Amino acid sequence: MPSNFPLLAMNGHGPTKAVAAAATSSSRTGDADDAAIISRKLVSGGAAGGLAVAELPLHLTEKILYGISPLATARLATVCKSWAAAVSERLARPVPHLFLNLPPDMNSSGRRGAVVSVSLDLDAGGGHPPAVIPSRVRLADTNGLRCVGALPSGRLAFANFCWCETSVLLVNPVTGARRSVHVDRLRQINPVLAAGGADDSFVSVGDAGELLIWRRTAGGGADGEEKWSKAAAAAGGHRTYAITSVASCNGCFYVLDWEGNVFSIDIAAPPPRRRLEKVTAASLFEQFSLAPPPCPSAAAAIGHLLESDGEVLFVRRLLAASKEEDRGVLAFCHHDVDEHPSVVGFEVYRLDVAGRRWTEVRKLAGDRALFVSQGSSFAVRSSETEGCRSNCIYFLDEKRYCALCNRDDGNTWGVYSMEDRKVLFRHAITGDGACSSATWFLPRVEV
Repeated sequence: MPSNFPLLAMNGHGPTKAVAAAATSSSRTGDADDAAIISRKLVSGGAAGGLAVAELPLHLTEKILYGISPLATARLATVCKSWAAAVSERLARPVPHLFLNLPPDMNSSGRRGAVVSVSLDLDAGGGHPPAVIPSRVRLADTNGLRCVGALPSGRLAFANFCWCETSVLLVNPVTGARRSVHVDRLRQINPVLAAGGADDSFVSVGDAGELLIWRRTAGGGADGEEKWSKAAAAAGGHRTYAITSVASCNGCFYVLDWEGNVFSIDIAAPPPRRRLEKVTAASLFEQFSLAPPPCPSAAAAIGHLLESDGEVLFVRRLLAASKEEDRGVLAFCHHDVDEHPSVVGFEVYRLDVAGRRWTEVRKLAGDRALFVSQGSSFAVRSSETEGCRSNCIYFLDEKRYCALCNRDDGNTWGVYSMEDRKVLFRHAITGDGACSSATWFLPRVEV
């Protein structure tokens, strides 16, 4: 397998079937370099029977381009004007991709992880081999840092486990553009990225229990340099030491802490009135009769807050487990467990701010579809997203991780239908082996 494909074998005995298929697809159509070779052959008439690309009918041009991953077509915009127009149209409507975060020793190219393009087409069962696109995230920039999720701008956020360095590194995995945002030394290990909203933002807990919110300032500075601002929200009598999910909606931030409490923050309020306000009386875990999770990571595995069509949703994962008391909580080690819990469904709840309660959602509003993963969850319009089907949840299922041997059971992605109330299919991304993780993100090429 070529070294520039970082999607390597996870079990030490050669690639898994999914990985092998991805590498094969990448060598054929997934890599922009190979796509450029295809374009040169077409220009010379080798694949078009002597017909110049500029003379191809529009429907044939689109057929060729739509057989290649959207990101891989970016370099084909220089072929001719008609191709440039078709490429620009596709990139203007970004399709969710996966960033596969692999251990540094799994890649010798100097890059970290891989960008994976999977087929969202449910009619095909999502069965088209995924295309692997080389990541532009450099190992030298992210050494010792953990990927904590993705932002609306298409950038990935990397942070230090122990905050030895007080900054968050933002990297566009498609273009390689990067910048560092300086933050204070905080009580919480990692920042939590806000789901929803047009601007990049993340939240964490300060030493005094206050919430600190960083937001990208629209327009940047006079010199064109991107600017970030920080806002503090007083505890307001409510103490929280760890947060697991944040949603930005209608000028407010909604925060879920690891005990299941939900707070709101009016970011437009002046500092004396910018404080945590508890949204509902009971915690989400009390509402679902769940035992309190033992740690923030276990709480984060239960569900996600996100913004969809101007509303705050809580998307709860339903797990199959061998014991009832294990439902909703991933065990720390599974050496003595025969059955590994996996996602079997979802429940969606809408926050009724005025009524201070959660109401169950049986159908997503409009033509919305949800993409959920650790560190990055968002809603899209299916009519604007190639291959996507409305009223569905596209999810990632990270299997159990054992810290004793630093291995996990692999990653899968799948689709849950809100209408049929069942998982339609799931496909493996990686097999069991060295610890890895995956994150949904919307790729963009302008930052």
